[in-house]
Amino acid sequence: MFTVDQFLLNPHVYQEFQTENQHKGDIPSVNEKTLSHKIIEDRTIPLPKESLLLGLEEDGSPLMLDVYDSAPGPLLVAGDGGSGKTAFLKSLAQASDQQSPGEIQFGVITPFPEEWTEQEALSNCLGIWPAYHMAARDFLTQLIGWADSPHGSHQVVLLLVDGLDLLTTTCDFQIQHELRWLLMYGPEQRTWPVVTVNPGRLTHLQTWLDYFKTRILGQVKNPQTTRLLVKDPEINLATLEAGTQFDISRPGGWLKFRLTPID
Repeated sequence: MFTVDQFLLNPHVYQEFQTENQHKGDIPSVNEKTLSHKIIEDRTIPLPKESLLLGLEEDGSPLMLDVYDSAPGPLLVAGDGGSGKTAFLKSLAQASDQQSPGEIQFGVITPFPEEWTEQEALSNCLGIWPAYHMAARDFLTQLIGWADSPHGSHQVVLLLVDGLDLLTTTCDFQIQHELRWLLMYGPEQRTWPVVTVNPGRLTHLQTWLDYFKTRILGQVKNPQTTRLLVKDPEINLATLEAGTQFDISRPGGWLKFRLTPID
């Protein structure tokens, strides 16, 4: 299991942010766009280069992933249709673009590439590949070759897979095999798969769930579906705000956070 220090609410960033805003009045709430603008867009407080912003905790502190620490493993983003899974992937793409040029790059495999037009224009985008196209297989093959070979750079690659439930029904065996390799070994080589799934539509769900110890869960209205994703009887995903609010697994329980706005 990963430790509490590996997913982080970077306290130094947040304390600096609080101190600065004490001179400007009350700190805006997490629901106000000015907070995320302060951290991401205005760049007044730069994010650590080894960290990727996942979202904002309920009190407004940033939730960070250390991309040089493989312990959390690949990230599963699960929830009902409309729960915000694609929006979360897009927020990661936007956040990665705020790092040093070329520090974090991303590529997307999706059944709906037309939804990613804006992100494709970002300077750190490797490409948007239709899940049903041979080019997606070629990209995964190249990514495995890069991850499996020695390289001295600090380069990090996010592999954003939008719709595992659709991918497993439309793509050939080789794509699924290569994706499983990246789920097992990618984070150790700074290649981070972040995979979304609608659990109500995925057959043989458990064969894929076993790859993920870190789960980011959006709204799920059916309690039986929730139990497929997590055994904790106390968690209630039906009360999460669709499209913006998630629970993330961590030692000792679950942490609620919200997406940062995308302009």
